Amino acid sequence: MFAEVNGLQIAYDKTGQGYPLLLIHGYPETRREWRKVTPALAARFTVVAMDQRGYGESSKPAEEAAYDKRSSSQDALALARHLGWDKFLLVGHDRGARVSRRLAADHPEAINGAMLMDITPMEYVYSHNPGPWHWYFMLQRGLADELIGRDPRFYASHMFSRSHRPLDPDDVEHYIESFCQPGAVAATLADYRTSYDVDRPRWEAENKEGKKIKAPLYLLWGGNGGQRNVPVLDVWREVAEDVRGEAVPDCSHWIPEEQPEASVSHIFRFADELGIP
Repeated sequence: MFAEVNGLQIAYDKTGQGYPLLLIHGYPETRREWRKVTPALAARFTVVAMDQRGYGESSKPAEEAAYDKRSSSQDALALARHLGWDKFLLVGHDRGARVSRRLAADHPEAINGAMLMDITPMEYVYSHNPGPWHWYFMLQRGLADELIGRDPRFYASHMFSRSHRPLDPDDVEHYIESFCQPGAVAATLADYRTSYDVDRPRWEAENKEGKKIKAPLYLLWGGNGGQRNVPVLDVWREVAEDVRGEAVPDCSHWIPEEQPEASVSHIFRFADELGIP
């Protein structure tokens, strides 16, 4: 299905009947990332999984400036309004979690809470080098565009080789094909570049002013992933008022796909804690 929001076509899947739940995928994936958790979640929620702008079947604006997280979060909010949702539960993974953080900060009244999977605040990551290598590589305008663009299949395949538990080969092939679409490389590079040029200084200014996210946050991270030695909850308590969560054992970065049952369990737990029926 598609919805026209903010002048873009946003692709999404919808299933189940119950309280509204919006799922936002990470890089370099699509809404298919949630397929292993959606059936169980649909027993309790109306589940919508969307493709972010620049990813999957959604529109890919040509302007780099279109990919800051405030713009992307407005797509998520507009999609929810298009669906008739006044308030909803939000879950984001990786880049989708960064979009979800922005939405939680800007519109706490629109959500019950946000589950953020396998991220720490981007301003924290950039100030605690070395950070993920590809964050810095993708900032190299011209060079990254040329090198990734020459063989996007190779680059995307390399990104998925980091999983602790192998991902479904059919899913990986779908993500790679999506990444190879016209405009996809430029869009995903813009996602990371606006994170550094726009989102990072915006968060740093808000932190300096003492602004904290008021919406409840639930953090999940892979026990075998890049966050395993990071004081995740303590870091998030610097920027948010209500923080909870834990590591997922036997898991790296791709939480909904490596540990779907645990992901569902944590989403149910968060909903219970928030009093969602």
